[in-house]
Amino acid sequence: MVLRQRQNKMSSEQPLKKKPKRGDIPANSDETDFIHNLSDNGTNLQALHLSMPANINEDDITLNTVNLEFNKRNFLVASDSDLEKSVSESDQNDSELASSTSTQSENLSIPPAPNISGNFQSISSIIQYPTGATSVFSQAGGQSSTQNNDDNTLDVFQQRLIRQCLCGVSETILNKYAAEHTGNNLNQRSTTLTDWPDDQMLQFLSNLQLLFDVYLKQNNKGLICSRIITNCEMVICNNSNLIEQIITLCETKNKFVNYLAARVLSSFLITAKTNINNQWLEMILNYLTAENSDCIKMNFALDIIKRVVEWKDIEIHVLEEKNETQENTEVTSANSNCVTVPFRDPESYDTSPIKGLIIKSLEPRWPELIHKIQNLILNNRSVGTQTCILTFLTLWERIISVKANLSVIDIKPFYAHLETFASMLSNNLPCLIWKQLLSLFNEVLCYGSTLALQDMVPDDTCQLAHLVFRYVKDFRLLDCLPYKQEAGTIVNSFVGNIASPESSHSSVDKTLLQKMVLLVLKSVAVTIKETRSDSSDSSVGSDDYDFYQDMQVIERSIRDVLKKVDSFIKNALEFHPETPFCKMIVHLFNDQDNYLIESMVCTLDISIGISYGNAVFPDLLVMLNPIHSFIEFLKIVSHDSDVLLDYLVGSETCFLLYLLRFLKYTRRNWAKFVSSCGESSTSRNNELDDSMGILIRLKMQINRLVSRDLFPYNINPILRLLTDCENLYDGNEYS
Repeated sequence: MVLRQRQNKMSSEQPLKKKPKRGDIPANSDETDFIHNLSDNGTNLQALHLSMPANINEDDITLNTVNLEFNKRNFLVASDSDLEKSVSESDQNDSELASSTSTQSENLSIPPAPNISGNFQSISSIIQYPTGATSVFSQAGGQSSTQNNDDNTLDVFQQRLIRQCLCGVSETILNKYAAEHTGNNLNQRSTTLTDWPDDQMLQFLSNLQLLFDVYLKQNNKGLICSRIITNCEMVICNNSNLIEQIITLCETKNKFVNYLAARVLSSFLITAKTNINNQWLEMILNYLTAENSDCIKMNFALDIIKRVVEWKDIEIHVLEEKNETQENTEVTSANSNCVTVPFRDPESYDTSPIKGLIIKSLEPRWPELIHKIQNLILNNRSVGTQTCILTFLTLWERIISVKANLSVIDIKPFYAHLETFASMLSNNLPCLIWKQLLSLFNEVLCYGSTLALQDMVPDDTCQLAHLVFRYVKDFRLLDCLPYKQEAGTIVNSFVGNIASPESSHSSVDKTLLQKMVLLVLKSVAVTIKETRSDSSDSSVGSDDYDFYQDMQVIERSIRDVLKKVDSFIKNALEFHPETPFCKMIVHLFNDQDNYLIESMVCTLDISIGISYGNAVFPDLLVMLNPIHSFIEFLKIVSHDSDVLLDYLVGSETCFLLYLLRFLKYTRRNWAKFVSSCGESSTSRNNELDDSMGILIRLKMQINRLVSRDLFPYNINPILRLLTDCENLYDGNEYS
């Protein structure tokens, strides 16, 4: 259930597109922009299928296989010698406790959940031990038996959880707290969780959430407090139908209880992995498609699934290890008597199985869910309806996202119906729904991180790009964008429009503009990429008249679309009418690094694609001049080579891809680079010297890091291109 200790390397933080130099490539040849074929380097291709572990039948969505498998599994803890070593400084009671914990874990099994009904058992046995464990703990935990009853409260439980240790706290503290409300006495009526007062219910759920959070954090380190493991195991046992009762909290009218219950369930699924009962998932997913399900229940289920899908396994960056150690010194000293259990189960760390399990369970319900969301979009007048729509669109974006690390085969069905939602973009749509739809479409057209590195673009992606392209060109999609707000309001990127007594505030939603313009640039870039892949077909001859006629039509359409975008930006924002499009794009995205770099990759690839096909519209090449964009970008970063180095080392942007392609473009078109720098120069500044100066300084910084073996990946292709450009600059008569 828990995890191995991981060795952190800076190279693990870098994207896969970085590759070493091959010895058989000449020094003056272009470096490929694509990663190696995985089958060529001996990589195990089965490791790319992340949806399910090998021992689980993916077609058996009822999870009977999972339940039977888990009933046979024991939690993998360290050997007895490891346990004795970890508690050598503790007293005899703590040593016996650690041994009992190991015994308990070996005897633990999870029975299938009973049939769900309206009558639940009480929660008086939330933290009860399996048969035989009570006597062990009564011997090892003498302090618990004599502990003051005033200490057996959730307040103490919460304070000890904050210190990340439950040693010294009664193991049945949640049981004792629950007993006050479930009525174990014969003269007292038994109640379920929904009958609790809201404040006590919130405190109980908050402690469960904190318990899972501490468990997941310690899980990454490989050493977990034994009492925390015990409490988690008892919750997973579900002896009193606790999970079912938390699921039914979606019906409560208290929005805080509803929100916290969803977070507890998502954390529970992340902690338990596939060690769950099939009825738990069925109860949650049924809220999405049930006829009597309202927006509150749908949003409850969507929020649970979204948080599991977007969960990122915790990785401690190498630069944060020292700081984290210093920050936790006080906590460590306070928990010096904590009995920790080293775990070595590698499967307990990987959340891919539970993600794949949820995705495959959601797939058959997806078409019906799409239909319900479409009806909600057409009737989006209430806040609850809009919240449900936004949660669904966010979940859809997370499923498709590369960061979710899901199997390509598993997520392929979720690319359907995108065209239907694209056709729903209209003036009647609220700004927040517009923004989330654009985020979804931008994630599908993930150009900088995925599509730009592929030889062939998937058909579903091409269809969406063509649809956006056509809507902008023929159906005036840009005019429908609700980027202007009413007088007396200002735009907040988080909460939408808010009232403002000051009229000086801008009423333009710049974030919405950025998402729309970036989507159009990606659509054009994908169209060009698809055209170039078609032109590489051996069936197309060099004198194929029909092909080049089609290319002229495509270029004319691209010019029309980009001119519409140019006029749209200048009308929406305060740009001079004579501002070149290539420079205006840089200023539009200057506050969003990832958007900025990806937009420059798009304009660079569009320019290369048009010139590759012998463009018949020279004004289009001037409009997209990537050298002018680069010069303007250097001005934005104040000609600071440290900023460029940060972009190269970080994984937040696709700057490595951009710099690699731009340097190759500059090397092939050095005369154009010199002339473009001359056009941007003034009497005070020589842009050629300024631009080459920052590139030379960047090369020197990279060389220093490489000489000390500190650069996180193979940067030699960039170094060779920088050296080639420097040699051209040194031999240039205009420098």
